[in-house]
Amino acid sequence: MHLFKKNFSRFIGYPIHDYAKSLNTIKTIDFLNESQFWSEDKIHEYQVYKLKKLIDYAGSHVPYYEELFKNIGLSSKDINKVEDIVNIPILTKEILRNEGDRMLSRQFSKFKLKKGKTGGTTGSPLVVYKDVYNRSFTWASYYRWYEWMGLNYYDPKISLWGAKTVLSKSLTDLFIKKSKELFFNEITFNSFNMKDDDMWCLYKKVVKNKPVLLKGYLSALIRFAQFIVHNNLTINGLKAISTTTETLLPHNRAFLQDVFKAPIYDQYGCGEVSAISYECKEHTGLHINQEHVICEILNNSDEPVENKVGNVVATDLDNLVMPFIRFNTGDKASILNGRCDCGVKQPIMSSIEGRAIDNIILNDGNAVHGVFFTDILFELGITVELIQRFQVYQSEMGVIEFRIESVKKLDSKTIKKLELALLTFFDDVKLIFLDELPSEANGKFKYIISDLKL
Repeated sequence: MHLFKKNFSRFIGYPIHDYAKSLNTIKTIDFLNESQFWSEDKIHEYQVYKLKKLIDYAGSHVPYYEELFKNIGLSSKDINKVEDIVNIPILTKEILRNEGDRMLSRQFSKFKLKKGKTGGTTGSPLVVYKDVYNRSFTWASYYRWYEWMGLNYYDPKISLWGAKTVLSKSLTDLFIKKSKELFFNEITFNSFNMKDDDMWCLYKKVVKNKPVLLKGYLSALIRFAQFIVHNNLTINGLKAISTTTETLLPHNRAFLQDVFKAPIYDQYGCGEVSAISYECKEHTGLHINQEHVICEILNNSDEPVENKVGNVVATDLDNLVMPFIRFNTGDKASILNGRCDCGVKQPIMSSIEGRAIDNIILNDGNAVHGVFFTDILFELGITVELIQRFQVYQSEMGVIEFRIESVKKLDSKTIKKLELALLTFFDDVKLIFLDELPSEANGKFKYIISDLKL
């Protein structure tokens, strides 16, 4: 049965998905498996080619960039090497919020694009649009990562992820979920349900389905590992663990590897610019996905730094419909000198910071992180056009303060809708409206704060 599922996924599931979504993922994987060994000159030449194309397109079809490039007198002719990208002003999250649909190409209909959301350090979900070319490239780079882990993308895997919908579920959602599990040879477990009964169910799924890869939110993987230890259980056969969303600290890595008896592989990206970097089997850092992204590390004066931690500024080379050129991710990292012994030529990113977040305890005992709340806001249609930032504070079980920094005063209907949605998961919810939510002493904004004594 396991061989059947693997072959079905490889020869039927993934090809059908590509065809149905008009994607070109599988062919792109072949290209990336070749390009990862290109020389530095060749990969830079490829990046410049893509960057020129992006600038030409954005400067002609995206209102924000039309105005920007006209004001600074820039065209693709001014880009002759990767370093010339510094002539383009940095894109911030504040600009994204203020510009709205002016960030979108006039040549594409929203209804023909894939709509996603971001959460990140601001909390409020920002709607991001991507076309099939962009999605093919980002998914292909993700599947290439499987090979860096010594796996195939069609191998059996279990994912601890958020539910597609937090507030409601339908038979259609269930059908889509089961179909994806069959097509991708992947079982998805709702990481927002992590009580002991749920953990027993997850453990049985792992034992029965024998996945080679266990992946998902770091906090969910840690919770499952703690359950394994507490109940004196063992899991055999895993070849890799991959984490996402929260910063993977050294003690987290050591604990998970000890419990699951498998190496940990980290990844880094953001909702605006997917698939930035991935860790390989040498575990010396994360290879930057150069065919897809130009990644800069800058100091607070926006100057490039080497072998030092700085601000991650990323350019998505594949998103024409909603370009992100020199986007300040809000995270910090460094890029190491030298090349990796694994043979992949892409430079190595290290010391990724800025994604650590607390958990909030629901009234049923489940622990959730910030994505839980951005998912709720997204389902309710409350995006950055209404809420600039939010912050959830908890100091006692069943009670939260939901602090809101709003762009404009919310109407009573929206406020009531949000309050009722949150009361589904908490006994008491206090909505607090502020002109501005303060940042931490280090300058970072923390949108989940827990002082709960467990």
